[in-house]
Amino acid sequence: MSTAAPETTRDSTASAPPPEESHAPEESRRWPKLVVAGLFLLILGTGIWIRVRNNGYGLPFVYNYDEAEHFTNRAIGMFGGDFDPGYYQNPTAFTYLVYVAVRLIYGILPFHLPFGTISKQFAADPTPIWLVARTLTALLAMAGVVATFWVARRFWGARVALIAAALLTFSFLSVTYSRIAVTDVGTFLPVAVGFWAILRVLERGRLRHYLWAGAAIGAAVGFKYTAGLLIVPLLIAAGVRWWRDRDVTWFRRIDLRYLALAIAAMVVVFAISTPYFFVHPVKAIYQLKQQATAAGDVAKLGQDQQGGISYYLESFTWGFGWAAIIFAGVGAFFELRRNLLRGIVIVSFPVVLFLYMGTQTRYFGRWLLMIYPILAILAGIGIVRSIQLLVGLVRGRTQRVAWAVSGVAIAVVTLAVLIQPVAADVRTSDVLGRADTRQLARDWLKKNYRDSLRIVIEPAVPDNYYQKPGIYHPFHNQFVRGFTQDLRREAAFDAPNGADTTYAATLSPDNIDTYRQTGFCLVMTNSLIRGRAENAQVPEALAYYRRLERESKLVFHASPYKPGRGPVPLHYDFSYDYYPTAYYRPGGEVDIYRLNNCTQGHKRVPQRPYGNAGLEKGIGTSLPPN
Repeated sequence: MSTAAPETTRDSTASAPPPEESHAPEESRRWPKLVVAGLFLLILGTGIWIRVRNNGYGLPFVYNYDEAEHFTNRAIGMFGGDFDPGYYQNPTAFTYLVYVAVRLIYGILPFHLPFGTISKQFAADPTPIWLVARTLTALLAMAGVVATFWVARRFWGARVALIAAALLTFSFLSVTYSRIAVTDVGTFLPVAVGFWAILRVLERGRLRHYLWAGAAIGAAVGFKYTAGLLIVPLLIAAGVRWWRDRDVTWFRRIDLRYLALAIAAMVVVFAISTPYFFVHPVKAIYQLKQQATAAGDVAKLGQDQQGGISYYLESFTWGFGWAAIIFAGVGAFFELRRNLLRGIVIVSFPVVLFLYMGTQTRYFGRWLLMIYPILAILAGIGIVRSIQLLVGLVRGRTQRVAWAVSGVAIAVVTLAVLIQPVAADVRTSDVLGRADTRQLARDWLKKNYRDSLRIVIEPAVPDNYYQKPGIYHPFHNQFVRGFTQDLRREAAFDAPNGADTTYAATLSPDNIDTYRQTGFCLVMTNSLIRGRAENAQVPEALAYYRRLERESKLVFHASPYKPGRGPVPLHYDFSYDYYPTAYYRPGGEVDIYRLNNCTQGHKRVPQRPYGNAGLEKGIGTSLPPN
């Protein structure tokens, strides 16, 4: 059997000491290990703290739609039922992890819930459940940091590892989505492990490396379907080995067989994380097609259509950091220059995912979070190699001085790079510690009006916002809802297939007459909803808001901005992650109007059947009869 080419024999990345440590004096190598361990523990501890600080924001109300609808609530639905979420637009690894965490804490360990059962607690006051889910998300993110540190140290040494761990820990989007119970940061751990295994496939090509790579990719797909693109560098690595050993027929067959086994391992691990995808494949594939159509073909109402490529390039500057993304590019250059094929394997996943997501109609910064572990490692390489080049002249005189000077310089540069993301992390953590504007509005309404108040509230709030907190009964409502649901229902079966039936598309100046007729004299608007109509210039919706302002009195206003700052135009990242420095508290601008010449009503509107399509005939609605 032929031997591997020199660049595939780990090329000083594993068997030899890391390049930045190999020049340290022998007597200096022991104490830096303690320093590395101490710094790494400091990074981990601070990273967990910044993620769990104020992570009970908003509760018992969860204002992020994806957090509220896709994972935790489906995990809670499994208590007293089966394990089929009935929903496959997202894989279920995170859903099952939430289920296990809640079951462990409140079903096995002796922790008490005021309402007895998990399901009742979630219906009456879901606060403790959401705290578990959000804390789990933070721990998953930090597990990814540990894996990234390990991989970087294995191939590039302790300095690169510490920098990569720090950048991944404190990058703004990493912190933001470690406070929200969604799946994005859950990809960090399997992506890092897969990255390690793929590089080992390129270097050694042993079966266990292929299997680790396949299993890690399957685990990553269990959190996000798009993580399946991690198979691209695996195919490249396997292809390189196949090409280099093309003259050895039996070895080539083994390499292809190993790749097939890696793909099998990927499928098996994905099936463990998302088993009902295979139980209901037709339904799952249909939902995936719907998801792909929505992301790739249907524009998000009010989203600035600047194009995904430019948007994601811009998102790196604030989500990862200006200096950090520049150094990641420098690190990619060094790796490509050092060994072109190996460099292509390293950068292929970030590049392919960036190009794929950049061509979609919808784009959100978090959709690229799964490449952040690799970007963090590349940035670490860029910082370390750049400093080493700059202190090269000192290295020629004395190794001890060169090692010390480069270490100090690397530390200073890294701290400078971290200023932007750490400042944003602390600032937004402070913002989340203050009351949401929607909570302020709710408190004002509760103080000034009795229960069962008829009010039109724009759909920037969850369902339990209407209920009395701490009461386990679906009809004990603080507010009566009606038109925000009914108008959308009406539009859904009056509109042609594929038409936009978002809330803004249901607004018309005539709605205000309907409000008066049925005693819905209070209308609560939110810039997170109104901004969509304004960005998209929806004529009927704009006319609706103009008439609302003309024929009513503004009785309450809450702003999320600092005095004298804002407003921030609606932005599908900034309006929800509060990155701009203008924010003082979470939420959009909330206004409550009281219609002129309107008799305020209370209690539920009599139920009436409406329509014979879209909804089943006879279902209740609060719309007036035709």
